[in-house]
Amino acid sequence: MWSKKSLATCALVATIALAPAACSSSDPAADSASPTPVRGGQLVVAQPVDAQPGVILAIRAGNLTWAPSVFETLVLMDPSTLTPEPLLASSWEVAADGMSVRLHLQPDVTFHTGRPMTAEDVKFSLEKAADPEMAAQVGFIARSFESITVVDEATLDIVFTTPLGSSLFDLLSQVYILDAETFAGLADGSQIIGTGPYEFAGWTPGSSITLTRYADYRDADVGHLDGIEFEVITDPTAMVSALRSGRAQIGANLSATDISSLLAGPGYTSLTSGGGIPVLGLNVTVPPFDNPEVRQAIGYAIDRERILDQALGDGAISTDLFWSPSTPGYTPELANHFTYDSDKAKQLIDAAGATGAVVPISYPALPTQTAVYEIVQNNLEAVGLEPQSVALSVAEFDQKQTNGELGAAFVLGHGQVGLSAATMLDSLPSLREGNPSGFWNDEYERLRDDLRAARDEAETASAVEALSTYLLEQAFTLPFGQTPNIMVVSDAVSGVTARPTGGLLFGGASLVG
Repeated sequence: MWSKKSLATCALVATIALAPAACSSSDPAADSASPTPVRGGQLVVAQPVDAQPGVILAIRAGNLTWAPSVFETLVLMDPSTLTPEPLLASSWEVAADGMSVRLHLQPDVTFHTGRPMTAEDVKFSLEKAADPEMAAQVGFIARSFESITVVDEATLDIVFTTPLGSSLFDLLSQVYILDAETFAGLADGSQIIGTGPYEFAGWTPGSSITLTRYADYRDADVGHLDGIEFEVITDPTAMVSALRSGRAQIGANLSATDISSLLAGPGYTSLTSGGGIPVLGLNVTVPPFDNPEVRQAIGYAIDRERILDQALGDGAISTDLFWSPSTPGYTPELANHFTYDSDKAKQLIDAAGATGAVVPISYPALPTQTAVYEIVQNNLEAVGLEPQSVALSVAEFDQKQTNGELGAAFVLGHGQVGLSAATMLDSLPSLREGNPSGFWNDEYERLRDDLRAARDEAETASAVEALSTYLLEQAFTLPFGQTPNIMVVSDAVSGVTARPTGGLLFGGASLVG
């Protein structure tokens, strides 16, 4: 018995739901309710972070704006239902026992070199995702594959070592299909070849990224712009100036204050592109955070409401948990375990003999993370600790995170809202084995295994509640909340859409007027 998903289903969903966005994943242009797209013109996107093509399979802020238009995945998740829709895969069949899947590929897909994409490229890409050196947050799912067999140029079979459930589509919606012949060029950016509606035309590190329309894209109705320029502007004031002057039409990774200021006036709208989970991580191998009571004190010391109001902006929710509020086992009591109580925090720190401890805090020097650090700094000073700022470039921070060298405390930002709790266990650096907090033991591993083994809603709820309780007790990683990733878009642009887990889609974008 097989369950089948095909392009016909997408059309059916659109008919039943009467929602134009229902099939947005297979045709980015269909997402927009904008007027008939205008052909031509150059769009400019301002962002504070540079490209990192060498880690294209990892989720990196500098890649999320441009990469989904150069590279494509096998499926895209419908933003309203979070169900998979066809993209490079035309259909798939999951075995009744959940232990295998057959993938059928779209015809007439070519890489930007003109070479046809085949099942061998899909196999290559999934195997690369499984390579720990690629740092793919969902790579652990690919490592659970027992085999990948190419049946023919447009078909492949994948056998799992364990049923994957929704985690399979978390993987298929995140892993870009790469050109095996030019893969080596990703490391230095000399060859960045995908299958998307725009091709990589140039990169000046630290300055700009240039895309041009791929003339031979398989769907002539996708890709209306002549090109897209991504300007790297690290100064927040300069970025706002670029938007207000009209030099840039889209702003990414702006501070909450700047977003509010721009949206308060005419000429701009907001676009949500995934979401973030800001986190304070504590290294349990470094004093004073080798003491769980000190870690719990930090939980009570943090003023989450102030972080939401001043750093994260509109739409953010305060929670002590990583999971979506719709996750079975997510309860208000667990989500609000650490109420802001500086007196209690100070008492716990005093009792542990940690008053006056110097706490270096590493963070990427981005507007949001800097604003979060400044609030955390004030909170920790108020309870008797001496925080020290360790501001790092994004590349430096990512490298230290990969090497486990972030130090005693660190501000992280995870952009994986929308993934299942079972997937998050290994996709989020804060939670997976080898986490920068240095936390791992038999009890934690058992609770993680229980969640992965859950086969229905009741089992999932029980496992999520037990694991959440344990995470709060151990307090080695402290989420502040969950926040939408808001882009500011000029009214001079229409048709830009976004993936629910993050990433902009320019297939339907055009300039207005």
